[in-house]
Amino acid sequence: MPTIAVVGSIITDLAVLTPRLPARGENILAHRLKIGPGGKGANAAVAAARLGASSILIGRIGDDYFGREELAALRAEGVNTDAVSIDPEVQTGAAIVMVDDEGENTILVIIGANDRLTPEDVESGLAPHWGHLDAVLINFEIPPAAIAAAVNAAYAHGVPAIVDAGPPRTFGPEVWGRATVLSPNALEAATLVGHPVEDAAAAETAARELLKGGPQAVVLKRGAAGALLVTREGSQHIPAFRVTVVDTTGAGDAFSGALTVALAEGKLLSEAVRFANAAGALTVTRVGTLPAMPTRAEVEALLASP
Repeated sequence: MPTIAVVGSIITDLAVLTPRLPARGENILAHRLKIGPGGKGANAAVAAARLGASSILIGRIGDDYFGREELAALRAEGVNTDAVSIDPEVQTGAAIVMVDDEGENTILVIIGANDRLTPEDVESGLAPHWGHLDAVLINFEIPPAAIAAAVNAAYAHGVPAIVDAGPPRTFGPEVWGRATVLSPNALEAATLVGHPVEDAAAAETAARELLKGGPQAVVLKRGAAGALLVTREGSQHIPAFRVTVVDTTGAGDAFSGALTVALAEGKLLSEAVRFANAAGALTVTRVGTLPAMPTRAEVEALLASP
């Protein structure tokens, strides 16, 4: 069983299922509201645990109802939350997620306590685990100094660092350049390189630009178009799995958690990306984020399907 540390956000999701997004000033009837634990860090930590890893989460919550519910949900999944600190001065992060009938999402985020995660929090959270950590996963929903602290610490200890470059931020290579793998989606890649990423050719161009920033590989997530793996040796398209899309929220988190688990287990990059594609595909067939993360048995069943 690999041991993985996730450094990232903890955000409670208020998901509104709606026929479509309302226009400015419009009042429309939505289908329903679903409130549950989430956040890119929490989701990925649960994904890693469900996929068979020993999962540790380093993050920050407020001293409030949402924070307590997040901790309870994480602990119920077997995630080690010893390095989740409680901030008495700010609220736990929250997100209003609007999901339309096509399964696409639009999100408003109150970042809350996540914005106060410090490099010292990261370093002290990782310190007890050096020597048996197999990988570190980091996302962009925390301050850049905390991201850089995690990436640089993993680099210094010879541990693979996988950076999920989401949500879209303009952080430069000084933050993520020492990553083993940098993994943005098309919008996140476009934000990092400063030009649109609208097709396969643009995706490869963007990935090669990002590769110059220092990571050993770039895995660009392209949704239904699959994923593009680019290294200095070449590039490879890894096809997506065909599924019925219900809600795309959290798919990238499942992908990143699965990618990290697979790499920690010693899988080749191309095999790890296919494993991650399967995890992401399963997630979009369900409503929600943290509860929608797939199990190992589900991923392996999809991988084995014709």
